[in-house]
Amino acid sequence: MKTLNLFCSSLFLGILTIFNFGCTDTCETTSSYRYFEPVYTSLETIRSSVEVVAGKDIRQSGKIYFINDYLLVNEPGEGIHIINNQDPANPVNEGFLKIPGNYDMAAIDGYLYADSYIDLVVFDISDITNPVEVKRIEEIFPNYNFYNYGVTEQGIVTDYVEVEREEQIDLECDEQAQYYYWGYYRYDNVIAMDAAAEAPSSNNSGGVAGIGGSMAKFTINNDHLFMIDYQDMHIVDISDPVQPMLGAKLNVGWGIETIFPFDSLIFIGANDGMYIYDVSSPLNPGLLSNYEHMTSCDPVVTDGRYAYVTLRSGNTCQGFSNQLEVIDIKDPSDPQLLETYPMYNPHGLSISDGKLFICDGEAGLKIYDAADIHSISDNLIKNYGDIHAYDVIVKDCLVMLIGDDGLFQYNCNDFQDEIIPMSVIPFVAGND
Repeated sequence: MKTLNLFCSSLFLGILTIFNFGCTDTCETTSSYRYFEPVYTSLETIRSSVEVVAGKDIRQSGKIYFINDYLLVNEPGEGIHIINNQDPANPVNEGFLKIPGNYDMAAIDGYLYADSYIDLVVFDISDITNPVEVKRIEEIFPNYNFYNYGVTEQGIVTDYVEVEREEQIDLECDEQAQYYYWGYYRYDNVIAMDAAAEAPSSNNSGGVAGIGGSMAKFTINNDHLFMIDYQDMHIVDISDPVQPMLGAKLNVGWGIETIFPFDSLIFIGANDGMYIYDVSSPLNPGLLSNYEHMTSCDPVVTDGRYAYVTLRSGNTCQGFSNQLEVIDIKDPSDPQLLETYPMYNPHGLSISDGKLFICDGEAGLKIYDAADIHSISDNLIKNYGDIHAYDVIVKDCLVMLIGDDGLFQYNCNDFQDEIIPMSVIPFVAGND
């Protein structure tokens, strides 16, 4: 026992000696890192910057929306391009509606609803080439930016600027390893990373609603506007389109991404599954079911009998699956997975007249005969692999597709063998 006590005492003294040595001996080291400092813009500046300018080149793919022979194309964060599509073989870029912080939209006859950072903005589009702002619901979207610091005296965060910095730091020698262990840390009002890390990643009685793509976060159903905002669904009564009345806000769940209407149902795609709501009473929606799947980005469309869900890896979803799921929704309160098909990296999709259109990322646009949902992969009609496809709208045999390189339109030609190219509006990187 004495021997053991002597050993323990010696060990304690040894540890204490090492600790004291570390406290008295310091080392100077250079820390190289970069961080992304937020850029603030005042709400007054943002709200006074809405304007209509001449048509200009599209630089980046965003959401698409079709209404009354016009295509509205979102330039992420910048506004909406107004494309006259009366002749799909010769679309005309007629103007650009500048809306700072715009990513989503929906429209009915005569009115357009669009986000602008934390606000919802209503435009009179009776003359669609000259939209006029007629209403604004302020601060409706608190979750517009995952890294948002909220509204401050400086305004709101509208961008991040990369800053590189080197610092001389005095550390106890045995703490250097601890200092370099963390590659991500937060300062006050900045996001800091080490040099190897990545940057933070952005049926109506009153009128006829337009058609949005499957990646939409806004939709109109039964004289109400439904909008999703990371975890919440906002519902606005637009029975009087120029005087929208904010109704309910419903917490749906973490990571909701897309919204798709069908009759009295709303389908919400989320990181972890698909939510089905009964919105026959729009201001009091009822959750019918929550179909769960592995974590993945998840747009959804339906023909009323089946729901088609694409899961993809990458981006902020942190999933690893790339596949199409076909779900039986004969009983919306009890959806059942029927089939799963492997895909490359699917994004938006559309179902029309028994044909399934899938934007499979770099693998292009894929068109399947979906008459037999148990053998979809065996019935590939055509794969257009030269397009990096993002989202697609199909209406009356007109295929409107947006990708990384442009806005493409096709005539479906009754799907005898392939769709017929009609026009392309190419995107021009870096053009203001």
